[in-house]
Amino acid sequence: MKRFAAMLVLLLSAILDSTGGEGEWFSAPGPNLARGKGYTWKPAPGYSHCTDGGDAVQLTDGVYTSGYFWTQAGTVGWTRAVPVTLTLDLGAVEPVAGASFHTAAGVAGVIWPFLILVLVSDDGQAWYRAGELVAETIRSRPPPAEGYAVHRFAAAGWRTRGRYVRFMVGQTPYCFVDEIEVYGGDPEWLAAPRQDKPFTDEATIREELFVRPQVALALEWRLRHDLDAVAAAIEGSPLEAAAKARLLGRAGEMKTRIDALPEPPVALRTVLPFPGLHEEILALHAPVLRARGLPRLTLWHANRWEALHLLDFPAAVPPEPPTLDITMMRGEVRGDVLNLTNAGDTPLGVTLSCRGLPGGDPPEYANLLEVLHTDTRDRVPVAAALVPARREGGRWSVTVPAGCVRQVWLSLDRPPAELPSGDYAATLRVEAEGMPASEVSLTFRLVEADFPTETTLALGGWDYTNGAAAYYRAPGNLDSLLALLRDCYVNTPWATSAVAPRGMEFDAAGALVNPEALDCRAWDEWVERWAGARNYFVFLSVGRAFREEPAGTPRFGRMVGDWFRAWAAHASGQGVEPSRVGVLLVDEPHDPGQDEVIIAWARAIRAAGTGIRIFEDPTYRDPTQGSPEMFALCDILCPNTPMLMAEGEPFRNFYLDQQARGRTLWLYSCSGPAKRLDPCGYHRGQMWWALRLGALGCHYWALGCGGGIGDSWRAYAQSGVEYAPFFVGQHEVARGKHMEAVREGVQDYETFVMLRRRVEAARAAGRAPDLVARAASLLEEGPRRVTATLTPKATAWAGAADHAVMDAVRCEALRLLEALGEP
Repeated sequence: MKRFAAMLVLLLSAILDSTGGEGEWFSAPGPNLARGKGYTWKPAPGYSHCTDGGDAVQLTDGVYTSGYFWTQAGTVGWTRAVPVTLTLDLGAVEPVAGASFHTAAGVAGVIWPFLILVLVSDDGQAWYRAGELVAETIRSRPPPAEGYAVHRFAAAGWRTRGRYVRFMVGQTPYCFVDEIEVYGGDPEWLAAPRQDKPFTDEATIREELFVRPQVALALEWRLRHDLDAVAAAIEGSPLEAAAKARLLGRAGEMKTRIDALPEPPVALRTVLPFPGLHEEILALHAPVLRARGLPRLTLWHANRWEALHLLDFPAAVPPEPPTLDITMMRGEVRGDVLNLTNAGDTPLGVTLSCRGLPGGDPPEYANLLEVLHTDTRDRVPVAAALVPARREGGRWSVTVPAGCVRQVWLSLDRPPAELPSGDYAATLRVEAEGMPASEVSLTFRLVEADFPTETTLALGGWDYTNGAAAYYRAPGNLDSLLALLRDCYVNTPWATSAVAPRGMEFDAAGALVNPEALDCRAWDEWVERWAGARNYFVFLSVGRAFREEPAGTPRFGRMVGDWFRAWAAHASGQGVEPSRVGVLLVDEPHDPGQDEVIIAWARAIRAAGTGIRIFEDPTYRDPTQGSPEMFALCDILCPNTPMLMAEGEPFRNFYLDQQARGRTLWLYSCSGPAKRLDPCGYHRGQMWWALRLGALGCHYWALGCGGGIGDSWRAYAQSGVEYAPFFVGQHEVARGKHMEAVREGVQDYETFVMLRRRVEAARAAGRAPDLVARAASLLEEGPRRVTATLTPKATAWAGAADHAVMDAVRCEALRLLEALGEP
């Protein structure tokens, strides 16, 4: 959650408090046994705007927060912690009839909890399930779907007991609570025998009692939400009253079937629609489509970066098939999309074939990908996964679910250098059983230019593919991951500190006595894995000492310097110039203490004169508050792009001044969940900021992070925020729109690099002064035109981004590039 967003909503604080915002819906079934009792937590709270010394007593003090929830001292908050575990000690075994959890959400990236599991134990060792608060609350009094609110998640009707009561809370990326309560019951329950199974193993508790119901609740929510959406579409349709009644009657029957669903597997694959009941629910939308005039199959077009929902359809039936348009250089990867809406009551098989592209029908570089809808842990579906369509010979086949839309992505993957440039009129033929074939026009313009195999921009994203490559919990996908990263121009891999040379021995003065005997096996393995990379960057994560020597002492300086000299010498022996090696000392420094650590280490590294570069990604919202020496000691400064957009000209000018003083400027972004971000406004847009600011690198957190379990396909079971712009699986990764946006952003950047070179060559030769003037103007004005649309709101995949401007400016650059000719 960004501070600027939170501050906007602070305007509500005068009128909102913890009770006035929700109204009271729950009657406690007994006395609050938790009042004044002690508790422990795992992990410790750490949200900066409400963490204080009172956190250890505030959850059971009986005091509810007044004012804006997560900025109040009476609130306890966590960031990116799933589950948050709170364990109460009631002091004695007590009868327990229910519990409640008081929280807030609805703005600034704070969402409602998806699971609040309550367990009880007599001895703190054997745990029993008492109940779950979210499902009970949603059935009785759900929180508002939109806008800031506070809400009590509560349940009653339990007949259990325990001295210890554990709350396991799934609320992310932020978890906030100001009061938890446990309600007493009938003392006779103390002697009643336990009927359920005890759990003693923490891993089993997490898997069986937290993750399994987390998946089940998410599935139930998806079915109910989509059934409500379909019912609303039926109500608002031009169908006759009798037809509406029949369909709504069927919807009512389906609602009862949701209650009787068997428990889904923990490994439920969250590709939509789910087979069975979910498909039937969505098929009820088909009569709505027909009532609005859609034929069995409708072909329509929208910008490939627009968000697409399963039930989307064109506002008006297109009078003729749409036209696709792709303009590119040889050697690039570009594409366009076609939407297929099925107004029939059953799934529809569709075959597609491509004719008229140079090089074959279809050529090897033409690939058709299905755009799959997948759910997210936040229960906001996205159409972003790109998987190859089934192919037989020169024909692809896809299945369009009943009542829904299926998008296909035609990807032209690096047309070869021997293809002649020019304009080509191609077609995409679409066939379905029982219907006449349709011809979709494809305008393909191949520019007289060749995209280079080596790109200029330093691209990376803390992939941590060193060692077993298990940092993101999916080591089995390493080969597939590396192939995708290389294919998308990643040339600056990152490793953890585990690759740094080991086995150092230092004398009393700090001199390294065994420089030739250091253990560099982890480094060597990683460099070989990434053979041919532009750069090799390492997150050292240093502290206030090195091998127990305090930072800043003469001995510390000698130790660090000798270590880096040995490291640089070893890299040079491999053919890796030390200037291609970079180290991040402290991640996202934002306070004076962190600056001090960086300064101590950077002084020693600089004094060693190895050429190894110092990289830092400061997150001061006002960078003038950072230490000037810290900034001056860095070789590469990498500010946060969303922060750069939010904080405006003063922030950008600070880093431009640092650039003028000799620092290299890179940019990075680390917002999430990645699949909820706009591929253009967030991922591709970062390269346009780099063009505008003269930055030479772009990074993303994180190229491999699959939501804590290393799997994008099991979103309901994810324990953390997913940051990967592609789809992570345990054994392979798949393309995704967000990574395609990264790829296209690199190509956009390189297009301008190529244009600048041609302008310089033409100007030096005295050629085409008018063209040179136009191109020089575009080099300056084009990135500004694009970045003017890149506001903080444009980073969310919610319709605020301009999805056409980047291609419009890019195509202008291509026309000028072609007109200027080879330098």
